[in-house]
This record gives sequence, C-alpha cells and structure tokens, in this order.
Amino acid sequence: MEPIGKKLPLLGILAPFLAGTALRLWNLRDQILGGDETHAIRAALNFPLSKILVTYQVTDNCIPLTAFYKLFMIGGGHPGEMLFRLPVLLCGLAALLAMPAAFEGRLSHGTVLVYRWLLAISPGLVLYSRIARSYMPMVLFSFGAVMAFEAWWRTRSHKSGAAYVILGALAVWFHLGAGPIVAAPFLFAAIDALVRRENFGKDLRDLVFLGLALTTAFALFLVPALASLLEVVTGKHIEQSILGSTVLDVLRLQAGTAWGWLAVLFWLVVLAGMALLFRRDRRLALYTVTVVAGHVVGLLILSPFGLASPVIFGRYLLPVLPFVLLWAANAFLPVSVLLLLALLAGGPFADPDFRRTSFLHHNDFVGFHRARPPVSRDAVPAFYRGLHGETVVEFPWFLAWDANRTFYLYQEVHRGRVMVSSPQRLLFVSPLALRNAVAPETGAICRSGGRYLIVHRNPAREEDRFGPIDPSIRRLLRESAAAFGDRLKKQWGPPAYADPVLRAWDLRTVCGAAQKAAPATSANAATASPARKLPGR
Repeated sequence: MEPIGKKLPLLGILAPFLAGTALRLWNLRDQILGGDETHAIRAALNFPLSKILVTYQVTDNCIPLTAFYKLFMIGGGHPGEMLFRLPVLLCGLAALLAMPAAFEGRLSHGTVLVYRWLLAISPGLVLYSRIARSYMPMVLFSFGAVMAFEAWWRTRSHKSGAAYVILGALAVWFHLGAGPIVAAPFLFAAIDALVRRENFGKDLRDLVFLGLALTTAFALFLVPALASLLEVVTGKHIEQSILGSTVLDVLRLQAGTAWGWLAVLFWLVVLAGMALLFRRDRRLALYTVTVVAGHVVGLLILSPFGLASPVIFGRYLLPVLPFVLLWAANAFLPVSVLLLLALLAGGPFADPDFRRTSFLHHNDFVGFHRARPPVSRDAVPAFYRGLHGETVVEFPWFLAWDANRTFYLYQEVHRGRVMVSSPQRLLFVSPLALRNAVAPETGAICRSGGRYLIVHRNPAREEDRFGPIDPSIRRLLRESAAAFGDRLKKQWGPPAYADPVLRAWDLRTVCGAAQKAAPATSANAATASPARKLPGR
C-alpha cells in the first residue's frame, strides 16, 4: 500500500487542477460565439495564409490563432466553437500545472497549494481560458518567459536563456500587449547588476546578448509584418485619462469579486503576502514587484486604445494576475485559506445564472464588477415565462455583444438552452460547422434540435430597455426580423404564439409537418427532420 504522505502531494495537485478544469469546461459547448471572438474567424475565412502570417489588424485577430484556424480549414476540417476555443483552453489548463510548479521547492507547500486553488478559481483566468482570443496564451507564455529569465539571471543557464527568448517571443506574437512584461525583467537585472557591481561588465555583456537574441526572435515575425504593425501601433495609441472608478473596477476584476468589501480584503491579503515574501525570499519579492510594476507602467506609456474601460484594461493586466495571486497565497496560511473560501462564495461563479447562461463570454458577464441590467420576471414576454427549460432558437441575433442583451436576460427566466440565428452570414459560411449558431433557413432550423424558433418583431426596441444600441444596427435588426417572420409564415403557416413583441413557431410541429409533406425519397426528407425536444438544464 502506498504511504499516505505520498498520496497527499498528488491530491494537492490533482484536486485544484480538476476543479479548475471543471470551471473552464463548464457548459462550454453551449456557449454562443460572438463579439471579439469572431475577429480571427473572419480573418481566417477572408484571407490566404500568406497574408494572415504577415498582417496585423486593428481588430487584434491574433496571427498564430488565425493561422491555426486557416490551416485546419485548408486541411478539410469543419471547425466549430470547441475547435476555435481549443488552443486557448489548453493554455488555460497548462497554466494550472506550470505556474505552481515554478515555485515548488522555493515556497512552502501550503503556499503553493493555496496558489493552485487561487489559480483554479480566479474568474479572470477561468473566463479567458474559455474565450477564443489570445489573452490566455499571452498569460501562459509571458509567465514562462518571466520565470525563465529569473532562473537564467541566477544560474546563467543556456536552457533558461533559450526558454526566455522562445517564450517571450511567443507571448508577443500572440499579443503585442505582452511586450512590457516580457521586457520588464531587464529592468530588475540592470538594477541588480548596478547594486552588486561585482561582475558588472560580465552582467552587462550577458544582458546585451540575451537582448539581441530576443530582438532576433521578435524580428522573425515582426519584420515581415512591419508595415501593418506600425499602422496598428500608431492607430491604437491614444491619449486617454484613466478615472479612479476604472482603477477600482479593475482591482475588483483582479480580485475576482464584485463585492467591494471582499475586494478590499483581497488586496490587504495581497499586500500582507508581499511583505512576508520580502522576509522569506527578498530576491523573488523584488523580482515579482519589478515585473508587475514594469508591465503596468509600460501599458500606461504605450496607452493602447481602451484602457479607460475596466474590462479592456483588465485584459491587458492579465499577465500580472498570476503574480498578484502568488502574493495572496503567500500570506499567513489561515488567512489565505479563509480568503480562498470567501472568494468561492463571493465570486461570480456562485451566481446560478452566471453558471447557467449560454452567453458567459458576453462582456456583461466578463465585466462581473458591475451588475447586469435588472429584469423582472413580469417584464419578460409572457411566452418565456411559460417555457420549462426548452431549447430555443432566437432571431435576429447580432455578432456585437452590445447589440444583444435581451436573449441572455430572458434565458435567466426560461432557463433553457439558447441557440441564435443571425442575418449576418459570417458564422454560416463553409467550412464552419457551429453548434450554437443556426442559419436562417428552415432546413437548418429544423436540424438544430431546438423546440421553438422565436422571431422578435423589433429587437432594438427591446434592447433599449437594457442599454444603448448602435443606430446603424437598429434598422438591420428590424427589417431582417420582419422579412424572416413573413417568409416563415408563408412556409410554415401562422406561428404557435404571437404578441406585439415576438412570434414563435413550435419546431416539433412545423418541422414534423414539413417532413410528412415531403416525399420520403426526396432531398428535403434529410433537411427537414423533426426537431427533438431537449430537456432543460
């Protein structure tokens, strides 16, 4: 029999990893793909690989992710939502193991264990491990680069130096916003060399060689794309003022809670843990503080567009979050454990609607520092109040997050799975095979597995109750809804339910009728099969 002492370390690794994996996979297959997630998909569909690899765009489509999607399509694949999110998900899972491993043997077992759990439940790290964007790869690679530099500076190991160059280059290739944190270790090393002075000449030479190696690695992917890179950098730089309220919201996002008192407690524990780290390992404390400060100052100097928004600023600050969580874990163990439990109870995942939604990657959920628009049950159309967890297909849906709040708010009442159908054709272009986006065609809708198709008469007017909507979208939504509803009425007959807000067709009825009307041997028999009723979640 294996001794208990050997099982406990394994359990300490496995339990937080499994918990973190569960949060990252929770309801992931049902998540609607939209917002900024579509940037890379649009580029992969519209550009050849030769252009993708040498073109930066203002929309931040992420060159390596776009190239991966393109190669999959070229190879004959039919990518869906899970494929688009797979590289990011794998980076998020790898971080759960790699980040704590960097401090094994250097910090106490209790500190590393709490650190594993904080990484596992951190809403920022969880959400960006699920969203098909470049932020989690940037976090993983920049963390690896920072820790490889620290090891190289202590040992001058060629392997550590090479790891820093490779990981640092990958971090910046995935997202240019990683530049400050990848460069920040040089600031620490320069100050350290000046303070010690023993081997200043050798230290300076080594730093120059490492800097040249990193610059060469950058040049491999930056120089071929230099023209578009300069255009993007100059186009995204903007003079902007960051309000105190923005800073407070970002601090809550990093803490992982919308509760002000819990965020204050979190940052007090962070400061206490940082102070204790200075006592236990002064060099590591100085290094992590320098890296975090260097990244923050670098971002403020570069001033990329959007820093005035807490959600966007929070994304750019994700690379420092693993070090902030390290400081929190390093506080007195009972305090860190209590903080961990409080964050579990006071974090966004404690909200059932947060866990249940099909729109978890919507900016209103990612920006959990503020409350979502309030909606009473009586304010929701009566049709939704009569549903009991049935799967619905909503039309019309627009790709921009700020154009669709009603669908996730209504879902909080009917509690069924939501699929969307859109007048925008991007998500229905071959070879895409999305699970949660349904083409506005009767055959596709019948094959969707939904119970009801709901066509909103004037979705922009519904949206006005919850937030502003771009004027250019209003007409598109209204006209497409009217045209599609009238077409369905001709093909399927009157809706099963209608009121001044929406029209709803029972797919089990209309699709079954369409199948009976078509000859069994015709092609229509395959495209108009009866929709099956799915149980509510």
